[in-house]
Amino acid sequence: MLSLTVNASSKYDITVTDTLIAFREKCVPYMRGRNVAVVTDSNVNALYGDALSEYLSDKNVLKMVIPAGEDSKNGENYFKILNALAENGFDREDSIVAFGGGVVGDLAGFAASTYMRGVTLIAVPTTILSMVDSSVGGKTAIDLPAGKNLCGTFYQPKAVYINTAFIDTLPRREFMCGAGEILKYALLSDTVKAEDLKAGVNEKLIVKCLEIKRDIVEKDEKERGERALLNLGHTVGHALEKLYGYKVSHGECVVKGLAFSVFASEKLYGLDKKTVSDMERTVNLLGHDVSAGFSAEEIAKLIVSDKKRYGENVNFIALKGVGEPRVEKISLSALYELLDDYERKNNTL
Repeated sequence: MLSLTVNASSKYDITVTDTLIAFREKCVPYMRGRNVAVVTDSNVNALYGDALSEYLSDKNVLKMVIPAGEDSKNGENYFKILNALAENGFDREDSIVAFGGGVVGDLAGFAASTYMRGVTLIAVPTTILSMVDSSVGGKTAIDLPAGKNLCGTFYQPKAVYINTAFIDTLPRREFMCGAGEILKYALLSDTVKAEDLKAGVNEKLIVKCLEIKRDIVEKDEKERGERALLNLGHTVGHALEKLYGYKVSHGECVVKGLAFSVFASEKLYGLDKKTVSDMERTVNLLGHDVSAGFSAEEIAKLIVSDKKRYGENVNFIALKGVGEPRVEKISLSALYELLDDYERKNNTL
């Protein structure tokens, strides 16, 4: 069992282990009220159903199951959760457990942050992506028709409990999705080695990724500056998710965004061949498809509605080398030119 502490606006511990045995010790003490809502999705429910029930035997448990997939991260499900909490008499002392991947975490977290102006949130991530990234840091959100994560809050959990045994039941595609975020960390810092992925995802690798995120979040919880570095690959990645109708996973789209970021960084900084080669090797380590099949114009139109846009500029995360990320405020027109150059280079994005 490994652990680390996040010292954000509220302090909380992350437990990383290969069992649920310590869940009662690490998480239940924060559940002060009698009621606990366990929000999960149809995939997790089919595999693990009532896996948390034995640890919540002294609580009134309300389980809510949403359909698996990004499409469920919407206003309709958000209000369904709020109404269910109200109808079942939940008050400010009660708790919500987000038991699932990034979609469940974002949706349940947003509900926890807004029901009665905030109730206790416990995160139990079940996917690699949510274990190494989205369950930590306090970002919650739902999607709007115009784009991803446009409605949300910053709301820290009281505890995060990561059980690596859940990884064993993940399909290959979910592994590749989570690997996308790990590759992002391998570019952000030289403490995470992309080659470690070939041996699988274990407790130590998860903790290494979370230490990078923890250190950044503690300095910039509300993303006013340095936390933007965690968006490496996401400017183009989020646009591609929307263009694909969320049929291609977040992590896979991030890898496509990372490939573009390496190209853009070479243009922006005039990087030498070895530096570019090192970064490209990381992006291509697991054989992700880095092409997209959409034009520069199609991608640029969606970036215009991205929350990382500021007026006529976009905060774009570029790389001067592995472990050397920079926040560059570039104009939408300059970003379009980079996208257009990238399209020409590859015949298609």
